[in-house]
Amino acid sequence: MDGLNTSSPAGRDELSDLLSGGLILWRLSMAGHSDLWCMVFEFPDGFFFVVDDDPEGPRPYNVHEQHPGIVSLVHRAEGLKGSLLQCGWAVVDVD
Repeated sequence: MDGLNTSSPAGRDELSDLLSGGLILWRLSMAGHSDLWCMVFEFPDGFFFVVDDDPEGPRPYNVHEQHPGIVSLVHRAEGLKGSLLQCGWAVVDVD
């Protein structure tokens, strides 16, 4: 089972270097809050997604999870997005 992790498993510099190669899955907005970004990265041992309000900032990511396959990652990311939408967040077009 995939676990929720809220601290950075690798060095911040290492993950920041990967941001340029990541794929944005979604971005959400809510008045009075910083936007939330969900991004996915591919590693040799699986896929990694992060949700953060400042992906290039100095703090650890709000949420990060590693998944063995892209299907489980997308299902988890979409489930999290759905929960946030129910709490009043709105989708921001990232195109």
